[in-house]
Amino acid sequence: MEGFTREILEQMGNLFYAIAKDQHVAPLQFGELKMLLRKDWLIEPLRITNDGVTEGSHLIVLTMDTLQAQAAPAEEAFDSFTRFYKKHREQFSAALKKKIISAAEAITEVFPSGSRLKNNHIIKAKLLFQNSSLVA
Repeated sequence: MEGFTREILEQMGNLFYAIAKDQHVAPLQFGELKMLLRKDWLIEPLRITNDGVTEGSHLIVLTMDTLQAQAAPAEEAFDSFTRFYKKHREQFSAALKKKIISAAEAITEVFPSGSRLKNNHIIKAKLLFQNSSLVA
């Protein structure tokens, strides 16, 4: 896989991890979360791994596993995604941004936080994407 594509996918793992942390997804629920993301990120023309998972979704999930094992703060993971996005915003098509937000919202639907408040990192991601579209 091309190095830059790999980095985009890893950074999406940072974003989805931050969103999952905001939703208070329990460690035991991360398996279900990973299945949700694997289903949503069947990215072509990426290769399929031996276990039938696309390489793209595997990289997203692997990043999330690493962050979870390190007990990384959600804000740190989100900030990493934000820095990467601001540096490479032209690589994020409108379709990709829409798919990212759709997957993020699916996380909040499958794993409601119990709070009436919206997920702060989804709000920030939407603003980030929206503001960069205005600049371009």
